[in-house]
Amino acid sequence: MPNIDYSKSAVNLTNPRELKDALGAQGERMLDLARLQEKIDACVPSELKVELANLQKEIVAENEGIRGYIDTLGSYQNVEAGMYAVKQRKVSISYDPQVFRAQYPDYAPAVIKETVDGTKLNGLIKGGLLTQEDLEKKGVSTKSESFAYIIKTG
Repeated sequence: MPNIDYSKSAVNLTNPRELKDALGAQGERMLDLARLQEKIDACVPSELKVELANLQKEIVAENEGIRGYIDTLGSYQNVEAGMYAVKQRKVSISYDPQVFRAQYPDYAPAVIKETVDGTKLNGLIKGGLLTQEDLEKKGVSTKSESFAYIIKTG
């Protein structure tokens, strides 16, 4: 499966060296974790269980550190190597059916059920009958933004 390019949705994609180094270190830790899991599966002594728990705690702590780097320094990606420390923006648009009905009574029966049917409304936008900017100006739609962290060491 090819690596994903998050250039269009990443927040502050600056590829800082610190994040590359942190991802590389975490990649090593993940390999250590996989190797240790194989050993535990084979023999399951208690000291290995303790070591596994400690490595898992280190990785959780490193992830928090990487998220901190992302927030302060910017996102990092190396598509070729499959290394990512990306804060991805996700924008959702919702529509107010009452406002839409008042602003666009001719289209309301086609797109309003309990809420505005986003798929059909997108068809009206793609068909050039409406614009997203006009919907926003008239208070028909609102955008909400959320973020997801994508951390992959290659």
